[in-house]
Amino acid sequence: MSQAAHRVIIDCDPGIDDAIALLLAYASPELDVVGVTTVAGNVGLDQVVDNALRLCDLIGGAAAATPVLRGHAGPLARALRHPDEPVHGAYGLGGVELPTPTRAAHPGHAVDWMAERIRVGAPQEITLIATAPLTNVAALLHTHPDVRERLAEIVIMGGAAFAPGNTTPAAEFNFHADPEAARYVAEAGVPLRIVGLDVTRKALTPLADAEALIADGAPATSAAGRMLSHLIERYARRHAVRACAVHDALAVAAAIRPDLLQWTEAWVTVECAGEFTRGALVADVHGRTGLPSNAKVATGVDAEAFRAFLMSRLRDRYGAHTAPAPSAPVRSAAVSGAAVSGAAVRSAAAPGASA
Repeated sequence: MSQAAHRVIIDCDPGIDDAIALLLAYASPELDVVGVTTVAGNVGLDQVVDNALRLCDLIGGAAAATPVLRGHAGPLARALRHPDEPVHGAYGLGGVELPTPTRAAHPGHAVDWMAERIRVGAPQEITLIATAPLTNVAALLHTHPDVRERLAEIVIMGGAAFAPGNTTPAAEFNFHADPEAARYVAEAGVPLRIVGLDVTRKALTPLADAEALIADGAPATSAAGRMLSHLIERYARRHAVRACAVHDALAVAAAIRPDLLQWTEAWVTVECAGEFTRGALVADVHGRTGLPSNAKVATGVDAEAFRAFLMSRLRDRYGAHTAPAPSAPVRSAAVSGAAVSGAAVRSAAAPGASA
């Protein structure tokens, strides 16, 4: 007898890698996505919500009925700041223009909705997968502390415990964007898995995979391939490699197949005050502080197994042999980020996180 799907809420800021993460989550029968909550990050909040709605419509089925909720528009204690260099391109989706959403966001605020949804289920029924700045998650744990004991786990894409950052030399984008929120979550006493740049940079998706998805021709696979191609072009210019990290998809994979990664128990916190280390993830794996472990930190990954897992899930769920005809064309802007001629008017995408 097959095991019941595990219920998850995905807190995200789409963003290309968030988009691939959502596609993977809905392609995985092990997960039952009960809600998609949004927070400003890779792009501004209005664009993030719009992208999440468009992606859920593209996926179709249960995704088209999943509540999508607006969360916080900026950090808890700092002004909203985006990096100077755009990463995610036009609309935050690499210039890929998805059909106009068929519905509006669910009423209410993401934080309050998450609290109520967690309360109505059985204890430890829901895992929260956080692939964005942790503003919503920190607000949830602070304003609704009773949910801490009801969450099964929080799986976080963020931080760089033993690797350089991608926003500063010390910090990864999500933790740098709202370090106070990241620190609060780290020290809140909820079971945590942290999937950071230590492993996401080791699990690259090559150009051949992006091209194979585009060649498949179905709406979702084609869109995924074009988004990945945008990131790969950026990686080629910046890192001289024709492949890219898909950070958030690895966090979703970790919720489904934790065996794809190696984990180290550690006491963790996040630096908030350092002149050069704001947002740095501090992981004490040797017990120097004497404090008990509060997280499992990913330190290794089977990169080829993850690559095969991601590609097989996307093809099996969305490939041309299974996908219905699109209700509207999926179009792509140039890699430079120019808007598609004739595309629906959308809010401007702020520059996104560094890869």
